[in-house]
Amino acid sequence: MSSAGPLKQMIRQFIDEIKAVSGVNECALVSTDGILIGKSFEDSLSAQSFGAMCATMIASSEAAASVVNIESPLWIVVNSQNSAIILVPAGERLLIAVTANNDVHLEGVCTHLREIGERIGGAL
Repeated sequence: MSSAGPLKQMIRQFIDEIKAVSGVNECALVSTDGILIGKSFEDSLSAQSFGAMCATMIASSEAAASVVNIESPLWIVVNSQNSAIILVPAGERLLIAVTANNDVHLEGVCTHLREIGERIGGAL
């Protein structure tokens, strides 16, 4: 019997939980290699590109932190005038990438996403 069904269901539940965080507009669960695992985005091509770019951003931030002898970032925020991109590690091989309104308390959103990320890392 294939485990693909339960795995897809678990990923969908995590995507729904991430999307339910106050301020989150869209989200993706991405491997650290940039492979899209799950998403809430309607446009598949945009989501795939977004996932790959987010994996690159998190890898670059971890490398930069290492060069200056600081710990890997807990999260990364790219803030614009009206929106933000938030990246949060989810275990060793995955990351959560979201677009969010920046009129919410972004640190609270990041903390909540980090808690979800820890559960994802333990489950997947």
